[in-house]
Amino acid sequence: MVLSTKDKILAKALILFNEQGSDFVTVRHIASELGISHGNLCYHFANTDVIIEALYQQLVDKLNELTKEMTGLSENQLTILYQLSYRSFEILYQYRFLMLDFVRIMRRIPAIKLHFKALMQIRQEQFTYIIASMQSNGFIDIPQKNIAPLIEQALLFGDFWISRAEILFDGNEQEKIAYYHKTFYALFEPYLCGNADW
Repeated sequence: MVLSTKDKILAKALILFNEQGSDFVTVRHIASELGISHGNLCYHFANTDVIIEALYQQLVDKLNELTKEMTGLSENQLTILYQLSYRSFEILYQYRFLMLDFVRIMRRIPAIKLHFKALMQIRQEQFTYIIASMQSNGFIDIPQKNIAPLIEQALLFGDFWISRAEILFDGNEQEKIAYYHKTFYALFEPYLCGNADW
């Protein structure tokens, strides 16, 4: 598949942002790495904030597709749910600069902050639906008063595990993702029923 110039810019920017952080990469830097002129790059993206917004939207779109699969399961198939959530950890890691520079990006680009706040409301509703489905299928037993705190813990973990891993975990990428995904599922283990198996 031949990438368009716009897609090449986004792909290269993602690599550079992940390696160096969003504060230290300029459009000139990206253009130089691609071997194109500064003007050519700015024709597609006026500045790095626009590039960051586009990459953020890529991430959201990919996670939305996974979430649709999770909420669309006709039966609560825990193995599939586990695999899909693992994939979400892989996707987050592909866009890790967004999580590592999380607060600075939100302050720098208000449009992302507004979108993220709305997205979190949707995610809470989706998590609530998934947990209710798991309960109705006998895979999980959780008191009603614990559902909202559990969802908040899950969302917090999803937003910030990469920052912790960046500082404290010395293994390779796949080991890192597997470790933190397993840790994420430890949040749910106290509520799993005996017939739950993943």
